[in-house]
Amino acid sequence: MSEPWRRLPALSLKQIQYFVTLAQLRSFTETANRLAISQPALSSALRQIESVLGGKLLHRTAQGVSLTEQGEAVLPYAERLLNTAHGVFDDMQQIMREGGDGTLRIGLVPSVSTLLFPAVPQLLSEYFPDMRVEFHDLTNDALLLELDNGSVDFGIGATDSTVPGSVAIYPLLEDPFVAVMRCDDALAEGHNIPWRQLAKRDIAMFSKGNVSRLVTSLIESHRLNLRVGYRVDFQETLYGLVRSRLAVAILPELYTATLNDDELTVIHLQQPTLSRTVAMMRKPAPLRSPKTEQCFQFLLQTFHNQIKQNAERII
Repeated sequence: MSEPWRRLPALSLKQIQYFVTLAQLRSFTETANRLAISQPALSSALRQIESVLGGKLLHRTAQGVSLTEQGEAVLPYAERLLNTAHGVFDDMQQIMREGGDGTLRIGLVPSVSTLLFPAVPQLLSEYFPDMRVEFHDLTNDALLLELDNGSVDFGIGATDSTVPGSVAIYPLLEDPFVAVMRCDDALAEGHNIPWRQLAKRDIAMFSKGNVSRLVTSLIESHRLNLRVGYRVDFQETLYGLVRSRLAVAILPELYTATLNDDELTVIHLQQPTLSRTVAMMRKPAPLRSPKTEQCFQFLLQTFHNQIKQNAERII
């Protein structure tokens, strides 16, 4: 945390709000109406922002408003500042209204939900009874964006090369990739198979995101002769393709934790092995309140204990 007495730029949050709103609406008239201010006041605020930052942020023409290259570069930072401010003000109002500790916002990718539910919400309610908890269901790429702009306090997702350096990673477990196939499939006789045995089969996998990038990278780096016949967005679509004998699905094992289908089975993929690292992620700076930091550390230790106990049961 920076020193509270450190001199701040002569800009207000309202002026930042004016810039972000104008960047979205691209109209002085519409922005002034939306914010209930006069157009001269809006123009004056934008000139002051440009003066303080030392550069031109936008072009104003008869056709509308466009951002300069500098304006495009500054916009994400302004949006992050505004999102953080809104979140902090909401928390402060709730503290004053209810005498509680604010709201904890946890982002998670759907496949890791079995790590959280049902035990974690019950534990948080027991140890932090005044904390209101929100769970934000996100794709892994969206989770990284939400962490970066401060919309969630911390998250549970998967790591790869797209995780920015501004996000701190706390690994929890390795989640191996598996194949989901019909029980009557000739390849379903054992507990694991080499990737090369899928060479003449149509593969179904997610169309985008962390899982798609990892599988595609493995296929290319090991020059595997695999035919990806189907790329879909939803897990149930993958399972439907398998049930219909159209494909073998490839995805991380955690996705299959709730699979309850007598027609389908899960087979581990080997030679080579592929896994994704499931981790808690957050900004490296102290979280926005001591109570939020305590919740993070509590959950981190809870997950480590839970994963250790599961491993010991398997052994």
